[in-house]
Amino acid sequence: MLDLERLRALRELKLRGTVGAVADALGYTPSAVSQQLAQLQREVGVPLVERVGRRLRLTRAGEVLAEEADGLLAAAQHAVEASLAASGRVAGTVRVVGFQTALLHVLSPALPGLAAEYPDLVVEILDEEFQRMLQALVLQEIDVVVTDEYSHLPRPRRPELTAEVLITEPMRLAMPADHPLAASGDPVRMADLADTPWVTGHPGTNHSDLLDRACVELGGFRPRIRIRSNDLLVLRAMVANAGAVSLMPDLALAERETGVVVRDLADAPVRRRMVMWWRVGAEVRPSVRAVLEAFRRSADELVERRPGLVRGIPAGERSPFPGPGGE
Repeated sequence: MLDLERLRALRELKLRGTVGAVADALGYTPSAVSQQLAQLQREVGVPLVERVGRRLRLTRAGEVLAEEADGLLAAAQHAVEASLAASGRVAGTVRVVGFQTALLHVLSPALPGLAAEYPDLVVEILDEEFQRMLQALVLQEIDVVVTDEYSHLPRPRRPELTAEVLITEPMRLAMPADHPLAASGDPVRMADLADTPWVTGHPGTNHSDLLDRACVELGGFRPRIRIRSNDLLVLRAMVANAGAVSLMPDLALAERETGVVVRDLADAPVRRRMVMWWRVGAEVRPSVRAVLEAFRRSADELVERRPGLVRGIPAGERSPFPGPGGE
């Protein structure tokens, strides 16, 4: 009988490449990982790893077993949760990663209902920018990711993952109330802001990339970035007090900041999508399914309270995730 923890160590070596990385991921020492792999090799009876310099590399037999391990580990997890579900219990831990506005407006409002309905379910939350989160989802380090993406910067679809757009919201210009272009209340052309300083996210973030692209494509200029922050509350304050302009989503609630007004873009609509991701097939787990459904209900309630939002994809707009696995 193959030991699941040893299979997990082999699978992680295939995904991560080094014993040290496997040890960090599983919470073992490197020597313990090596011992697990050696024991698994004895159980199987064929070489699964070979030493190349100071590193261990999977043999062809090891590659095949590591690929099979994915299904075996998933089946074991499903068996445990199916047993819990059959007994009427949704239990276990679901690890969720989200970005700031998703956490504030969709994820956190869903938690009281989950706690009341499923007292044996633990939902762990991490506030994190996108970066490597989808890869962490593939590696089963986390179970659900809620990311942002923009109409001008769609994310590529990944065959290992299912994606569903929860909410689509407009992006608008947040401006100091005393800015000359804010006085009329009319939509503002991006080109008319070519000489205005901007505030945006750190380089490499979606927000920063979107601003660069929108200024170039809609206004024909490169923005002069004065201030960078990944905290929307900081961006709002800087618009109010630093004489700068920002491109902000509806859920940033920039209009609530004293000294800030919000204006539509005159050039073309720019939208942000709140996208929920999970591994293909993971929704069969009762715990994951309960979390996904709770987030959907929370998104429904948010759209009812804020009419500027659209649940899912706006009418007439193609889904960024066509085909099987997309919503």
